[in-house]
Amino acid sequence: MMKCQEHGYTLIELSVSMTIGSALLILSVSLVHQVMRYQSVTRDREAEHRVFDRLGSEFRRDVHRASSANLVSPREIEFLYDDDTQVRFQANEKSIIKTKRDNDKVVQTESYEFNRSIVSEMSISGEPEQVSLSVGSQNSIIGNNLVPQRRITATLSRLIRLQQAEVIDE
Repeated sequence: MMKCQEHGYTLIELSVSMTIGSALLILSVSLVHQVMRYQSVTRDREAEHRVFDRLGSEFRRDVHRASSANLVSPREIEFLYDDDTQVRFQANEKSIIKTKRDNDKVVQTESYEFNRSIVSEMSISGEPEQVSLSVGSQNSIIGNNLVPQRRITATLSRLIRLQQAEVIDE
């Protein structure tokens, strides 16, 4: 008599393949979760860098155009232009607010918002006067990552001096 052999997988083979498949699925889910978290952190940091770059260019421009600066407090500075326009930078817990006044009337208000609490310090030093703005996080270490402190330094009245400079042809 002939024996008929059945083709198929045994219960042990199916169990082993399902165990391997489950392990791979668990690893891939945790990898996708980690990638999504890194992408979120990267997106937040990139947005913060954009805000800081915009703040830096505006701060430098205002310092260079100002004829004088008055440090109201370590978190607040005021610039005076030759045309009696005043520009004030004021730091809050999560933002820096720029207010532009012309003849004691608010002309423009701009806010630079950060995602986390910031520590900022403004200062005036040296000759020619150097105006500085430092912005950092209240927690210098978040998780295992060191959060950098950024500093903007500009020379007061730089554009005014350049406009008044004489050009001598020889």
